[in-house]
Amino acid sequence: MVNLLLSSFLVSAAFEPIGAWYLAIFGYALFFRKLSKSNQPIISSFLFGALVNGIVLHWSSKYVGALPWLLLTLLQAAFYIPVGLIYKKTQSLRWAILVLLICEEVRTRFPFGGFGWTRIAFSQVGSPFLPLVSYGGVLLLSLATLLASLALTRIRLKSLALLLLSIFLVGFLPTNQPGSEKISLAAIQGNTPTVGLEFNGRAKAVFNLHLDTTRRLVAKKYDAIIWPENAVDIDPRNYPEVANQISSLISDLDTPLLAGVVLNQNGAPANASVLYSPNSSENSTYIKRYLTPFGEYMPLRSLAELVSPYAKSVVDFQPGDRFVAHYINGNRLAPIICYEIINDGIVREAALKSSGFIVQTNSATFANTPESAQQLAITRIRAVEHSREILSVSTVGISAFIDNNGDVKSQTNENISALLAGDLAMTDAKTFADRLGGVAPLLVLLTTLIFALLGIRRSVTL
Repeated sequence: MVNLLLSSFLVSAAFEPIGAWYLAIFGYALFFRKLSKSNQPIISSFLFGALVNGIVLHWSSKYVGALPWLLLTLLQAAFYIPVGLIYKKTQSLRWAILVLLICEEVRTRFPFGGFGWTRIAFSQVGSPFLPLVSYGGVLLLSLATLLASLALTRIRLKSLALLLLSIFLVGFLPTNQPGSEKISLAAIQGNTPTVGLEFNGRAKAVFNLHLDTTRRLVAKKYDAIIWPENAVDIDPRNYPEVANQISSLISDLDTPLLAGVVLNQNGAPANASVLYSPNSSENSTYIKRYLTPFGEYMPLRSLAELVSPYAKSVVDFQPGDRFVAHYINGNRLAPIICYEIINDGIVREAALKSSGFIVQTNSATFANTPESAQQLAITRIRAVEHSREILSVSTVGISAFIDNNGDVKSQTNENISALLAGDLAMTDAKTFADRLGGVAPLLVLLTTLIFALLGIRRSVTL
């Protein structure tokens, strides 16, 4: 049991707020050793998954209570059960790795559209294997991490030599090249009156904070001003006063405003990214497509309302149905709204149809927890995967400029009103992962299957 606890704590410490990527390698190595010695590998796998996810996702309990967090933890842990099953049948860690990767892919899609927040790769933002993500996507980075762990479980000179050689060779992979054209952006982190589920309980309060922060801190001209998700917390089309204040702001500053806006679409709210330009013909609207289950819509509503009193307060949002780029100074910028950053397909489409990313997020719901730092780590990995510079702007922080090799160029502190200004380099380059698209995870799984089959052949030969 000590081995199981230690391995779980090590893997969870690879995620933010500790963010020690190498601990995941040691943690999975210990888990593999536990699996190989356990009389009950199915239970061991389930407990390992529950402990890792329970620790990493503990922030989800802060404002909604322990029960939803426990249910989420158990759901994520269920995807580790097949790992124990396959090991019990094959006694092979190679097959366990294959099934673990398959389960990672499944849980990013199912149920309720999936939840891939704790994918192995998302703990590896500082890893020397990080460049691999631009060649084979997130799953290839997860595979590299697990293979490094497998090498450590054997503690053989040959295995360790192969591990060191792999790290050495990855270091020679070319890095993503920055674009030559740049646009200047001013991100406004306006803060919120309060945090938690009631961050926007008072109409216009969040809007007024972002409006005041913009007027107070913007002292020069930029190509655009960026506000985070939910910064305009009521639909300006239904509130002329708000619409007039936005028009006055962009007119006075002679600068477009890209804002996160809650729109009313056919009687239902919609989470939107709206570009307001001094020239109204250049306005554009993107509506979030990948909604947060239990946050922006309520699956199994009748059951959920029995489980949590907060379920009744969740209003079902209307999802968008297509990608829309915003044009800023002639450049195509892709809006990615908060939770969408964990969706492989949406981020890939954004890369193929834009020259840079604007991630608009609202971390006020889980303020003062590791959630914001974990999301920033995921965003940094996406920057490398798709060779796109990213501006991530949050209501309460962390807001950051990220280059296309995943390095943070500048960032804000949390829970303050701030202006974060910088340049975003534009590029239309496509990574190998972009070109492979949805085939990339299939190739990774096929490679892992061949690796597992070679293990069987080797054991038969011996």
